[in-house]
Amino acid sequence: MKMTMRRLLPAAVLILAVGAWWGMSPLRAQSPGEAAPSAETRTFARATVTEAESPDGNSNSVNAADAAKTGTEEKTTGIDRQQIVVFGRNVELRARDSADVVVVIGGSAKVHGKVRNAVVVIGGNVEVDGEVGDAVVAVFGSIHLKPGAKLNDNAVSVGGSLDVDPQAKVKGDAVAVGGALNLADGASVKGESHEVGIPFLGALGDWLVQCVFKLRPLAPQVGWVWVVAGVFFLFYLLVAAAFPQPVQKCIDQLDERPIATFLFGLLAKFLIPIISLILILTGVGILVVPFLGLATFIAAVVGKVALLEWVGLRIGQQSGIRALQKPIAAFVFGSLILTLFYNVWVVGLVAYILFDIWGLGVAVTAVIAGIRRCQATSPATVPPLSGMPPTAEPPSFGATGQPGAAAAAAEPDFRAAGAPGLPSAAQSLPEAMVFPRAGFWERMAAGFLDLILVAILAAFFHGGHVWGFLITLAYFCGLWAWRGTSIGGIVLGLKVVRPDGQPLTFTVALVRALAAAFSAVVLFLGFFWIAWDPEKQGWHDRIAGTIVVRLPKGAPLVCV
Repeated sequence: MKMTMRRLLPAAVLILAVGAWWGMSPLRAQSPGEAAPSAETRTFARATVTEAESPDGNSNSVNAADAAKTGTEEKTTGIDRQQIVVFGRNVELRARDSADVVVVIGGSAKVHGKVRNAVVVIGGNVEVDGEVGDAVVAVFGSIHLKPGAKLNDNAVSVGGSLDVDPQAKVKGDAVAVGGALNLADGASVKGESHEVGIPFLGALGDWLVQCVFKLRPLAPQVGWVWVVAGVFFLFYLLVAAAFPQPVQKCIDQLDERPIATFLFGLLAKFLIPIISLILILTGVGILVVPFLGLATFIAAVVGKVALLEWVGLRIGQQSGIRALQKPIAAFVFGSLILTLFYNVWVVGLVAYILFDIWGLGVAVTAVIAGIRRCQATSPATVPPLSGMPPTAEPPSFGATGQPGAAAAAAEPDFRAAGAPGLPSAAQSLPEAMVFPRAGFWERMAAGFLDLILVAILAAFFHGGHVWGFLITLAYFCGLWAWRGTSIGGIVLGLKVVRPDGQPLTFTVALVRALAAAFSAVVLFLGFFWIAWDPEKQGWHDRIAGTIVVRLPKGAPLVCV
């Protein structure tokens, strides 16, 4: 997996460069204040009107045969359309054409024909040189009424300018909100003329058009978002310089388990809102929510810094550039790569979401690994189990492999228990006494993987919730009774055992599965119980009398 990730990084950078050029090049030809016709617009002009669909699903576009027949010749009769509704494209209605209504989202409109009702454009400009029976509205765009424009109602621009040429006629009001109102001499406006100034509305409109509509965090045309991005970059750079050790621990987790860190991030994104809701419902726990939010923010920041450094370091190692093998330089280079991704349409939003989830998962994984290291360095004692006397402790094994060996021998490492060469006395103990308990996050990660598999299996059946419940029940009961674990448990190295060392029968597995459903119904409180229970047992564990243990790395779970 490590070699695969390292080989893919240089290829990803090359693809990114091509994609960034493709995503940004169409934008350099068109500034925010003008509506220069693109290749799509020229095509639409030859075909009279853009491709559009009515609510009933019927296409309102001119077919290819008609467009080929007319070409650039002027038609003696225009084309009449009921409505033109377009998303992400430009519209041009020629002089002899007509339509009931024109609605454009994420594009511009040129109306030189007749529109019987309104013209509405969101995130683009409007040019009118014909007759409009109702209002003309542009949201985060400008309106230009040319001399041949005749409006039977209002002209309203929000976040853009409103220009009215001589001989243009507006029977209603002319209103420009957050933009300039320019009335030329000879322009006719029978209603009132207003220019409402709202600071930053134009900048917000540019962001909406260039970033939101095009699904990307950054855009070359929107200057203020680069200021915000620069502030975040300096903040992340300060974190990288001031806290190198936590960042390095996160990078170590990325080297060891890149896929698991992302899965932990998905799990954390899912569980943190639920935990916050439960804390709020308890009343007293509402005081903990701000601290939980602060801890999540800090973890996400450190994880993102580590992820950026990791990308730069891997590229530096593959390319042999020594400068990129230093933490700060690697962080800067990783930030540049992510910035390029952020400028590409659609890809930018996907990269932002994945980066946010992965960064949080890296930090959560590093925290869990730190807790494990603290437990490994502490005296290896097993907490007393329910119903057992507190004096029941596992025997100590020294270097000779015999009970009661010299105290100079190191304490037993329970992570290595069960490995080849372990004394037979330890192998005869119940697994619940030999192996350490599995923690909350690793159990939730394993359960998350299992639920994904169950959802895939349930997709092949169309029996609703009943079939879904039965498939889930059969999945967990069968695997627990067969191997004492599930697919997610195999990936995370977890196993369900009984404190007395007896095998996990199908009856016990069925009781545990049904009790797990109960733990989930009560706002997942039965699962959250694992986090603060001294024996790391959830409600379903206590009901079924089971414990989840963590086996050492390399232990063949499918064979135990």
